[in-house]
Amino acid sequence: MFDVNAIIQTADLRQLVERAGGQPDQHGRCACPIHGGENESAFSIFHKDGRDYWKCWTGDCGQGDAIDFVKAWQGMDFKSACAFLGGDVVSDPIAMEASAKARLERANIEHEETRQKMEARRVELQVAQLHTKYHDTMKQWGVDAWLARGLDESYQGLWSLGACDDRVIMYKGTEYHTPTLTIPIMAQDFSVLNIKHRLINPPKENDKYRPEREGLGAFPSFLAFPEHGFDGSVIWVIEGEIKSMVTATITPDADWQFIGVPGKSQYGKLTADLIGKNVIVIPDPGAESEAAQFCRAVHGRYLKLPDKIDDLINTNGYDADWLKSIEKQTRRI
Repeated sequence: MFDVNAIIQTADLRQLVERAGGQPDQHGRCACPIHGGENESAFSIFHKDGRDYWKCWTGDCGQGDAIDFVKAWQGMDFKSACAFLGGDVVSDPIAMEASAKARLERANIEHEETRQKMEARRVELQVAQLHTKYHDTMKQWGVDAWLARGLDESYQGLWSLGACDDRVIMYKGTEYHTPTLTIPIMAQDFSVLNIKHRLINPPKENDKYRPEREGLGAFPSFLAFPEHGFDGSVIWVIEGEIKSMVTATITPDADWQFIGVPGKSQYGKLTADLIGKNVIVIPDPGAESEAAQFCRAVHGRYLKLPDKIDDLINTNGYDADWLKSIEKQTRRI
């Protein structure tokens, strides 16, 4: 048993974040050292009620105090995290129980507050119908940009793809302007969970996406045909929304589903929904390890292609027959 209060009071949260690879600015903001990425406002350290806390705003890494950070960063349980921080063992079980109870109550309150805020932001997003506005007001440059990616105007309408002439994002504490392409991420009931902005002129090469609304967690996976949900006679799991859309345009079967994973670290979130189903995993170059691990977890089939699947389709004019042929080439690993 540990003196939790003493551990939290003596731990230097900023130093821990820096040890994990984070580079917080003077306001405590930085890219998340737990899930990675280049969004430099994704993670923050803040002071509340006499203690330092942290929160990941764009991923599912969580929030909390120094102990919670070590648990998320190191993948440790509570006791191991306390030991990692050099906690002293206490012998008073009553004091320990009271401390643990207070900690649990505080965590439950914070979790409920976060849930309510997320729900309110989603309701605002539904009411605003911004995805429709981005699509309806899209100028020709946006239409042409989607055409160049292999998505004609009928598919642009199907998925309400759009464009924003001037999206303002925060980068290194200052406003940064760029046009964007917009991708609505929809649930099975076609409600919009968030809108993904693909930055045309990203401030850094590997910082290409930003959400319409912060504080809604990591981007959910993209369902090409939301009405199918996580079902289908064949379910293709492909890294990237645009890749999954392009592949869906040549589907030979209306009962096939195409799921776009927002990033290689997000495969695991699909495991519970897809385990045991007829899943095919197409890895993105550089993400083969994560894709293969997920494929084994869901007992799916796997196929590595010589290039990104949307590039192959667009460059070679591949059609439904090609997709049927590579479906037969998949194998279990």
